[in-house]
Amino acid sequence: MEKVLVDELVKEVRVTLDENQVESGYMQSGTDNMELDEIIRSKLPDAVRAIVEMCPVSLLNADALTLADASRVKNEDGSGYVVLPNDFLRLVSFKLASWKRAVTSVTEQGSPTDLMQRNTFTRGTPIKPICVLSHKADGKRVLEYFTASGGNDTIERALYVPNPSIVTEDGNEKISIPHLLRAAIVNYCAGLTCFSRGDAEQGNLFLKIATSNFNPT
Repeated sequence: MEKVLVDELVKEVRVTLDENQVESGYMQSGTDNMELDEIIRSKLPDAVRAIVEMCPVSLLNADALTLADASRVKNEDGSGYVVLPNDFLRLVSFKLASWKRAVTSVTEQGSPTDLMQRNTFTRGTPIKPICVLSHKADGKRVLEYFTASGGNDTIERALYVPNPSIVTEDGNEKISIPHLLRAAIVNYCAGLTCFSRGDAEQGNLFLKIATSNFNPT
């Protein structure tokens, strides 16, 4: 992930709006420059989150998922789970040493694939491992993993994308974004900004532009 100045992104969104003659509409409706900047700033985390959640994993930069021993539970049948950090947004890669490949996408709790994991004959295998994003009784989010047999259960790789947030460093507001998705985030934020003033037509146009490279529909 790349830390970017929020003011830079706000400026880029404003340029995008201006090039599409949207900003003038704000001015005519009585929205001043400072108010528009605040609207854009408030939409940035939502734009980053939306793009990260829907884009191909190949376009993401990842952070190491630090897992303490106490956050992991291992079962004798080769299954187990790890407790996820509070800022977990999306899995990029998870692999045990005995697996032939890494898991790059997860299934949701309660899905048909999840239900298949509850049976030792239909659950994932070291050749085709499965991970499920679920919750425990205490409300903690966990990543469950399944294999049909035991083996080397050392975690070889665990990468994720954290939930985006604006932080202040050295007096400047910054937000972490994937380097390759900067243009998509700017356009998506422009779309959310349009929606905030009731311009759904222009908003939908920007959202379509933002996702056109990885979501043709």
